[in-house]
Amino acid sequence: MKKLLFSMLFLAATNFVSAQSFDFGIKAGMVYNADKGAIKSFTNAVDAKGKGSAGFQAGVLSRISLIGFYVQPEVLYTSFKNEFDDANGQSFKVTKQRIDIPVNIGKKFLGIAHAQVGPVFSYYLDDKNSLKDIVNAKQDQFNVGFQIGAGVEISKLLINARYEFGLGKVGSTFMDKNNIEYQVENRPNLLNVSLTYLF
Repeated sequence: MKKLLFSMLFLAATNFVSAQSFDFGIKAGMVYNADKGAIKSFTNAVDAKGKGSAGFQAGVLSRISLIGFYVQPEVLYTSFKNEFDDANGQSFKVTKQRIDIPVNIGKKFLGIAHAQVGPVFSYYLDDKNSLKDIVNAKQDQFNVGFQIGAGVEISKLLINARYEFGLGKVGSTFMDKNNIEYQVENRPNLLNVSLTYLF
């Protein structure tokens, strides 16, 4: 009886493992930063909203199919901008650069469509600004967001759209040549449209 039970469990486990599939892919796309962001100076010389703009992302992913669903971890480089006006009315752009690790759970349906949802963990690299006389003093480095998306799949080609809701704000402190500090912050709300090829 024990041998029969063991054989049945072994057969079930073998079928379970063989039913899984693993795919690897490359991904690239456009990102639009829907959050305008805000800028403040510690002297109260400026307190204003900024402007969002487009950016891009690129990286690699894997897809592990399991019991009708799939898990899709990714490693992406993402870049996007906000534009601000300083105390003198001069415009400058702050470029956010980060490494993203989304882990989405997805479901395919209707043969060619899919829906995805899951968290994204972000590590922020040094912010860049377009003014030479303003330097980055310090910044937040980690943030967590939540993504929801959908797309279509044509053979090994995937077209996907996602919206990311930042669960917290990220900020940077800059200092100008007059030693006036500015703090910029935004809550990442990103729309990204990407193209993926699975090998």
